[in-house]
Amino acid sequence: MSVTSSASSRDTIFRSISSSGRRKFSVLSLLNTISERSIPCDENNLNRIKESSTNVARMDAINNNATPEIKEQLKEGNLGITAAYEAAKLDEDEQKEIAEKAAAGENVRAKEIAEKVAEKKAGDDYETPHPESITSLCYSCQKYKDCNVKTGTCQKCDQYINKAEAEKTDEQRYSEEQDAIDRQTKKKLQERADAEKMEHLPSEGDTEHKQHEIKIVASYYEDVVSGKKSFELRKNDRGYKQGDNLKMLEFKDGKHTGRTIDADIIYMLEDYTGLTEGYCILGIRVTDYTGKVSETDTESGAEHE
Repeated sequence: MSVTSSASSRDTIFRSISSSGRRKFSVLSLLNTISERSIPCDENNLNRIKESSTNVARMDAINNNATPEIKEQLKEGNLGITAAYEAAKLDEDEQKEIAEKAAAGENVRAKEIAEKVAEKKAGDDYETPHPESITSLCYSCQKYKDCNVKTGTCQKCDQYINKAEAEKTDEQRYSEEQDAIDRQTKKKLQERADAEKMEHLPSEGDTEHKQHEIKIVASYYEDVVSGKKSFELRKNDRGYKQGDNLKMLEFKDGKHTGRTIDADIIYMLEDYTGLTEGYCILGIRVTDYTGKVSETDTESGAEHE
């Protein structure tokens, strides 16, 4: 005697939705048949009784709560019993939406509907499950499908082969090797730069400020004196430091004009995005200068001889 519904008996299943008594009778009939024919009450038969009872309860819920659209899609075979059962727990609008998707040929899964039911039931307190990790090696093993001793808690196995690693292409392996070389090179260069930077740090007793004699083109002289140009972009090959002094010599046509500017380094910017490596920007404050400035700059600086 067969107690499971075949794929060709959708109409029979659908008619059973509106006949609760028949469904309950079918379970009783199975019990009577086992008793009268001395059929062994083994695990197989008990599972059949359990499945039949479950389907009776589900079809009762579908009959009482599902919309006509859900029942129609169940009858047409576009929805399974489990999917229709879960859909019956939702409101009419949501059931209608599910029925429309099923009618359009979309794969409506019972699991997705059940998750939607759980989310709605939990309300604002619902959180999507997100396990931190899967500890078993079995799930990432290349032999997972054929292994007959796989478990959900395996942490060590002498037959383990990492599936992702074993199935990499030559191109993927080459790319990963190059990436590793690039990372290692970048790390070494950074370590070298840090070491050089530490070597140039002033010692605890090195508090003396230096004076650096540098050249300045004539076109910048008056802007620097007036304060309009309060910075210098320089290659840091002299070991500039905040607090040092600059002796700026004006040059024109390759010759020193005799005019000079004294300025303190009050700020220093280096190792910054956009700055060429080895260069720095010095924030300066003029403390003295020699020579004359144009009349347009007499308001910001007095005449010096």
